[in-house]
Amino acid sequence: MSEHTGLSEGDYGILDRLVLLGDGSLRQQELAESMDWDKSRLSHHLTRMEKRRLVMRKPLDTDRGVQVIITTVGKSALDDARPIVSKAIRKHFLDQLTDQDIESITKLAERTKTGSTASCSAPPP
Repeated sequence: MSEHTGLSEGDYGILDRLVLLGDGSLRQQELAESMDWDKSRLSHHLTRMEKRRLVMRKPLDTDRGVQVIITTVGKSALDDARPIVSKAIRKHFLDQLTDQDIESITKLAERTKTGSTASCSAPPP
């Protein structure tokens, strides 16, 4: 991905979460938890992203937390990367699914949506 977008997978994950989970900003601790990264790893990664003007960090007034905010440069980079990521997902995952795979996924999604467990009483083969 970085070859085509200039963003690493970590960069994309952070920017994507800032937009989808936080409407452009998240507490650094929430971001670390959503990525399943420890605080130190995220902090070092954010420092590199700040140098590239993709994000900025701002101390919170109310407590010891830090807010991570996507910048206009970061939002633009994310917007440019999304079609490339979508194509990669289609090529390497969706296009590999068989009709039977799609049917199974659809049934699972429907069962989850309705909360029905009646059709899953038998153990899988």
